[in-house]
Amino acid sequence: MEETATPARGDRIPDFSAPSADGSTLRTRDLYLRRNLALAFTHGPDCAACRELLRGLARQEAAARAEVGQIVAVVPAEQEAVARLRDELDLGFSVVADPDLAAHRRYGLTDRDGGALAALFVADRYGTIFDASVADAAHRMMAPDEVPGWLEFVACRCS
Repeated sequence: MEETATPARGDRIPDFSAPSADGSTLRTRDLYLRRNLALAFTHGPDCAACRELLRGLARQEAAARAEVGQIVAVVPAEQEAVARLRDELDLGFSVVADPDLAAHRRYGLTDRDGGALAALFVADRYGTIFDASVADAAHRMMAPDEVPGWLEFVACRCS
């Protein structure tokens, strides 16, 4: 996959497929055609701030589902490491492996040195981005507790 500019509000989310922690293949197109989507990209399984982001998203999962939404995390690691992370943090949502950073590059989420960047996108079931938040150097970006509100807004707009 080629690297592109980071998608922004109003853009369509770029499609990708990746292996999930449970061994199945997850395709973004299959996801957003069913439900609204909160898509989180992380720095990696050892990033403390990203682990906290994932824990926060796990706390919001029930509220996201209530708003006809789903959460998916993309972690730049091998499938086994992603499965361990999912189990350690007891994540109930889909977590996919991006070991070669193909999905990160597709979203323009690599730094100058080729490392992964963290971000959070909220899209409707048609794949249109309603909010895009890329973490800055201090890991500031959309808070996990904002996700259900965005999904509620998206659901109201797309009913």
